[in-house]
Amino acid sequence: MHKVWLMGTTVLMSGWLMAAHAADDSDAQWAQSCPGMAAWAKVQETRVAAERKVHPPASPSQPMLRKALLQMGDADAKARNAAIAGGSKDPALFKAAYDVDGRNLPRIRQIDAAQGFPTPAQVGSDGMHAAWQLVQHADRDPGFQAHVLEELQGRPGHGGVDAQEYATLTDRVLLAQHKLQRYGTQFDPAGIKDGELKPSPMEDAGRVDQRRAAAGLPPLADYECLLRVVYKVPAKS
Repeated sequence: MHKVWLMGTTVLMSGWLMAAHAADDSDAQWAQSCPGMAAWAKVQETRVAAERKVHPPASPSQPMLRKALLQMGDADAKARNAAIAGGSKDPALFKAAYDVDGRNLPRIRQIDAAQGFPTPAQVGSDGMHAAWQLVQHADRDPGFQAHVLEELQGRPGHGGVDAQEYATLTDRVLLAQHKLQRYGTQFDPAGIKDGELKPSPMEDAGRVDQRRAAAGLPPLADYECLLRVVYKVPAKS
């Protein structure tokens, strides 16, 4: 199953998602074109399998909430994958994805207002990923994104959101506040059109790969390679 998450105009693959992606034969193209990214994905696959063996997932205490989050996350993913499949140039497909975000936003805000951001014990790891995904795409409300990031900062281990996802939300919030991103996860959307794909401005760019490694993210060059394959942006000459 093809699993790529479109974030406005960028892609993120978190650890467990990247592992699933790496196992998909239909995605051999990016693995062949980006061997560094493929090697990173294999490491993620091994890590996730080991963690699940040591800590088998328990039944979530709020299965109905988990189900709702997964349904919203699935709608989000389908809309974004359709935009990617359309070559990322069809405004109607991007609008459809944006409309899905608009429908999901009030519900995830309501959940957070009623009980705080969900926990793994409540909704499981897949429910947590879906909840994070909805917040990551809540660009209509950057204040809410910042609020959730602050919530997660106050919880041990970022409250069950993995380090890669936490880093990506951090960059999203920083850019919305007109600050420099920290991990280079967000790319300039104009680059998809003009072929000059590059990350949005970031602090201390020479040390970004050190920060990325600490967060479990692949090297920036490998990530850019993946973006170019996914969005069909020619490599630099």
